[in-house]
Amino acid sequence: MTTRQHYEIVVVGGGLTGVMMAIALSYGGYGTADMPAIALIDRAKQEGTKTGNSDLRTTTIHAAGKAMFEALGIWQYLEKCAAPIACIKIANGLPTKGGLARRRRPEFSLDWHDVNQPMAYVVGNEQLLEALYRVMKTRPITPIYDAEVSHFDGAGDLARLQFADRPDLTAQLVVACDGAASKLRDHAGIRTLAEAHRQSAIVANVTLEIDHNDTAYQRFLPSGPLALMPHGPHRASLVWTLPKEEADRILAVDETEFSNLLLAAFGDTLGGLKLDSRRLIWPLKPTITRQMTSNHLVLAGDASHAIHPLAGQGYNLALGDAAVLADCLARARARGLSAGHRSVESDYLAGRKLEVTAMTAMTSGLNRLMSFQPAIAKAAGAGMGLVNTSPVKTLFQKSAMGGHLA
Repeated sequence: MTTRQHYEIVVVGGGLTGVMMAIALSYGGYGTADMPAIALIDRAKQEGTKTGNSDLRTTTIHAAGKAMFEALGIWQYLEKCAAPIACIKIANGLPTKGGLARRRRPEFSLDWHDVNQPMAYVVGNEQLLEALYRVMKTRPITPIYDAEVSHFDGAGDLARLQFADRPDLTAQLVVACDGAASKLRDHAGIRTLAEAHRQSAIVANVTLEIDHNDTAYQRFLPSGPLALMPHGPHRASLVWTLPKEEADRILAVDETEFSNLLLAAFGDTLGGLKLDSRRLIWPLKPTITRQMTSNHLVLAGDASHAIHPLAGQGYNLALGDAAVLADCLARARARGLSAGHRSVESDYLAGRKLEVTAMTAMTSGLNRLMSFQPAIAKAAGAGMGLVNTSPVKTLFQKSAMGGHLA
């Protein structure tokens, strides 16, 4: 156990966002290999206990995120396992049946792609976390395992973190990356705006009779969006959003029945679909905080904004959080200011609020429109062909590759 009781920056959360955040901030000139100035607080008892076969989820990293990972030295450990997305295709409503109906209306009437590079990449969470830990070992970061914050106080000149079974820590700045149910956010008294739990997502891997050809598919159904993301040859990662009671029911059926229900919902564009893993279920409660900062505290990732997974942009927002915070700290340090100076918090808020608010509104609004307003959704589906040839398509493509909606 480390005996140090003060760090310049403490990142709370040892998951995908927390480790990535610590790595990004470690390039800001804080500390040395002999005397790290950044600590990572992880509830896990030791490194690697989050990996293994417990998490089937995948993470979508857009082109701008890939460039950031290359700069941080992370992408070299992911490039062999990352599945590129060269094209995105979207459909609205239940699958059409019969060849004549398909000739009249394309099954997936909205699509976009970039001829110069993949728009995004899909990486397994297990592989991503392993790569992040691997790089963190080479950076001036002190990991503190088997530790959970029991109290946070940012009222003084320094932030103070208290724990049940280890000495207190002080820091100039604390970065909360401890997820959508952030306890650190609660300790700081920051309130959230959360949607009711009306939907759950079933996550699994499936094999495809017809290869995806590096194409990501998303179908907006009356019950919620269904996404199939490339995850290796003839293999896809499934995220199927359903009303929570229906999700529970479908989760309980046997593998054959599940595959049949999935095929009926998605259609036969990719031929037969067969379950290739166990199934997991995740409650969906999109949440955004009323404030992204407090005294000596910054919220990042799902602790600040847990959005609907339909656009695959959740982790990319976290990457944006890390990039902006790193820039804010670099500017403060160049002016001789500490990491806990109020300008860091105000600059971070100014740099993130607009994009986060826009992406949250887009994903939640689109999900509500397509899932809970069937009459409007039908009209929206009819308009997808128009979007495919309009300037709006460029806006969506920019977002998918890492641009800003605002």
